Amino acid sequence: MKFGAGLVSMFSRNRRYLLGYAALIGLILALIATELYHVLPHDEDITQTVSCPDLTRMCRFEVAGKPVELRFSAPPSGLHPFILQLHAADAHEIHASFIMRSMDMGFNRYHLLPSGTGNWQARVLLPVCVTGRRDWVLTLTIDGKQVEIPFQG
Repeated sequence: MKFGAGLVSMFSRNRRYLLGYAALIGLILALIATELYHVLPHDEDITQTVSCPDLTRMCRFEVAGKPVELRFSAPPSGLHPFILQLHAADAHEIHASFIMRSMDMGFNRYHLLPSGTGNWQARVLLPVCVTGRRDWVLTLTIDGKQVEIPFQG
């Protein structure tokens, strides 16, 4: 009987340590899961890339299953303003930004304004790149969904 009582006593003392270790392991696993949630992409965070050979002609694509039509009023060129026109029937908010990959081009974000049923537009002025590069990426954000459209300006 003494052996059994000693075993129960030892388990009671060690149970506190086991529970402490279990709690620590649970906390570590929760922190890892939280970090993975923030690091891994979510379906809504995935940026769609669209190819539009000539942005002065109508470019058609879908965002979240809804049709979108995009067109520039003139060929894009540094320091020459043009109108970015977009048709997205059910959109509530649209932004456009312009970058060159691996190059800071300053703040180039435009809020498109509604201009009729489902029509949106913004007057855009691209800066001139001092290196002569003309490889732009237009990022459209339509109700939180992003679409990238690379083009030559």
